[in-house]
Amino acid sequence: MPRPTDDVQAFEAHATDADLDDLRARLAAARLPEAETVHRAAPGPRRWEQGVPLADLADVVNYWRTGYDWRSFEKRLNQIGQFRTTIDDLGIHFLHRRSARRCHTSDLDARLAGQHR
Repeated sequence: MPRPTDDVQAFEAHATDADLDDLRARLAAARLPEAETVHRAAPGPRRWEQGVPLADLADVVNYWRTGYDWRSFEKRLNQIGQFRTTIDDLGIHFLHRRSARRCHTSDLDARLAGQHR
């Protein structure tokens, strides 16, 4: 059973502008692989047989570089309630939101109980 800890600290995500600028610069400089040998396969599971289709990867990289609103996500994430603690010398970051149901057990509690029977 994991050793419990009473040392739980509130946590808020905040990326610096310099970190976000660096991420955008690295995305702009990303060297993408050559296109898959099956060009523009039909939509469906087989489309991914050779890995991520280059067009999809390029779209994601471009979205993260030019369209993703990190500050909006950061704000939403920080409204949930984030915390950090240590269990068995392992740093744990978790989100906590109380259930609207009075008798609800958290998913984390249920998973930890299931692992240590």
